[in-house]
Amino acid sequence: MFSVIIPAYNEERDIEKTLSNLPKNVEIIVVCNGCTDNTFKISKKYTKRVYSINQRSVSKARNYGAKKAHYKNLIFLDADTILTDETLNDIKDISKKDYIGTCKVKPNKSSLFYFLFTRIKNLALIFNVHNASGIIFCSKNIFNKIQGFNEELDKYENGDFVERARKHAKFIFSNKHVITSMRRYEKIGFINTQLFLLKGRIFKTKKPYPIIR
Repeated sequence: MFSVIIPAYNEERDIEKTLSNLPKNVEIIVVCNGCTDNTFKISKKYTKRVYSINQRSVSKARNYGAKKAHYKNLIFLDADTILTDETLNDIKDISKKDYIGTCKVKPNKSSLFYFLFTRIKNLALIFNVHNASGIIFCSKNIFNKIQGFNEELDKYENGDFVERARKHAKFIFSNKHVITSMRRYEKIGFINTQLFLLKGRIFKTKKPYPIIR
């Protein structure tokens, strides 16, 4: 069994689609981190395991959810990302005692640009240039061993988590897909998004990701 942990900051527009498409045989845990909208109320329609914390930190939300999880296999899923039965079954087949992994991604919009962009992201995932796209799965044992996500990080927390976990566990890459939102690229543009990420890596700025809802 898997515990699916979803951090959600003001996700009333997207989270219902994510929750309604989750496979039935998983434990669903939603952690509302600093929400001021109807995310909590909407999530309650799909699971009793909905929690609220005051901080907006996605890392704190994930760590909080992991502590509430009943099962030894964890899936950290973004609130705008859809996990299919096919992908979950593939993760079940390849998971080991201690593991960390991710899978391919498909765009939620039909356009040649998004198709090509996600193909590039998938190649980056395959060759370990990129660490995750909307989903990370791992054993709870490994999560505990590395003490979860770094709550001091405002961005790049996924990469930090995966790199630390890979020192203790096998990295698993599933050829199946999750479907993720292109909303960030739609609203602020591909170039602006990449420039923000590049500046952050070069100058080590602590400026958090722009909120896109």
